[in-house]
Order: sequence, then C-alpha cells, then structure tokens
Amino acid sequence: MIISPFTPLFFPPLKCDGVESRYVQTFADTDEILVEVICGNTDAVSGGVMSEPGHLLLFTIGFSRWQINDTSVLYFATLNLSKGMYSICIGDKCSTIFKITDNEFELERTTLIQYSMNNNKQRKDALFFIDGMQRFFDFRVPGGFKDSNWGFESEGEQFVTDEADIIQLYGISSTQKKFTLGNSEGCPIWFAEMLNRILCCSYVYFDGERYARKENSTPEITVLQEGVNSFVFTQNLQRVANIDPELTLQHQAIMRRYGTGNYRLASTNINRLIK
Repeated sequence: MIISPFTPLFFPPLKCDGVESRYVQTFADTDEILVEVICGNTDAVSGGVMSEPGHLLLFTIGFSRWQINDTSVLYFATLNLSKGMYSICIGDKCSTIFKITDNEFELERTTLIQYSMNNNKQRKDALFFIDGMQRFFDFRVPGGFKDSNWGFESEGEQFVTDEADIIQLYGISSTQKKFTLGNSEGCPIWFAEMLNRILCCSYVYFDGERYARKENSTPEITVLQEGVNSFVFTQNLQRVANIDPELTLQHQAIMRRYGTGNYRLASTNINRLIK
C-alpha cells in the first residue's frame, strides 16, 4: 500500500531530532483534500478522520475504487471538512494534525497551490486523471510573494548604427519571482520537500496563477533557530502567461472552490502578506 506523496498531508515515518515546529498545517474550509492510496488488487484500504486533540474517530473515509491495471487499484477520496482540528489515519499510518479554518486573517497569509499532470504516465505514485476526469490537488501553505523578491530579464537583438544609435530589432521581457514558503515562525521541512515535488508537475497554480520552476532551482532554506525544526524557504518561479490560455481557463474551472472569502480571489496586483 502506498499513500500517494502528492496527497497534501504528512504521514511522519519516525520521530525526528530537535524541537518540533509550532506551525500547524492549515486549510480553508473551501479547500478540497484529495487523498490517494495505491495498492494491490486484493488489498483492502480503510481509513478514518480523527478529531484533535484527543484522537477520537469522527467518521470512516468512504474511498472510491478505480482499477489502474490488472494488478493495481487506486482508492481515493476528497475530504471537505468543517472548521476544526483533525488528523487522518489510513491503515496503521496517521497524519500530523492539521487545521480547517474560515478565519480570513489567517488565510490571507497563506497561498493555495493547486497542481496536476498532463497524463498518468509520468508518475507511478499518483493518478491525475480518473475515469477521464482531470484532478487537481489542493495544498495550502504559509507565505507568498514579496515585492522585494521580483526580478526582471529580457532577451532580444539590437542593431547599432554607424552613428552609435541603438535600434531594437526584437525583444522579449520576463518577470521572475521568489516565492517565500513560511512565515515568522517558519514551517516544517516537509513543506519544502512537497513544494519541490509539486514543481515537477505539468500544471502548478499559485492562487489561480500558473507558475513554473525557474530553470532547475530548488527551495533554498533559511534556519530560524538552531535545533528547532522550523524553517523559511524561497523558490525561484516564473509566471506562465502565454501558453494555451484556453487550457488555463479549463483548469481554473476544475480548480474552482466555492466560498465567500476574499482570500479565494486571485489577482496579479495582490500578493499574500508575509508576517
């Protein structure tokens, strides 16, 4: 049995050294938590949503079953939870505690990352098309884009006349941004591992805007306090603005989550606060 590593929850294998991060993973009550479990044909999968603190079973997860091939089966479920503190258990594995909230003050300091692939062939540990329907995972993280972390580039060709005047023959401009992952109290290391994995996907959207990893950059770590497992990361990104806008509109329709909070809105003029 494999719990897909693209499931936006953390199932810690072992106790780590050092002081645990104080940050509690947070979702909006409109976010959809997609859980995928891949197992053999004859295996059975059971799981439950636990109320925290206390680790009391609230309800069992109703997994749907989809046949991948002759030997493998996908069990999947989309969780829509009301505000509260939870963990989930699948078999003998339990996730870290996470929070569901509708508090706009908390959510405006987060960014919703949604991600998918263009087919099911690139990964063996996740499925992004089920019964012909594309699926996007929701992963909400602390942080956003700071204005001070923008960068600008241009490519082009110029012609210099015999009188030293410059004529621009053509030019293309681009804007790069550094995404800051983590707030003043930081976040656990697995958030950066997850972000690095997500940026290998074909389609990645930050609050509804499509971005891609800049060249082969990976999350850069900043240690806030020695011995405390809480960090801030930065990741170089570039906005994808001109490739197949019709496909982007289709994706935005699939990714749409219904709610009244303005933290759901995406705007090229508004960046998430980082405090």
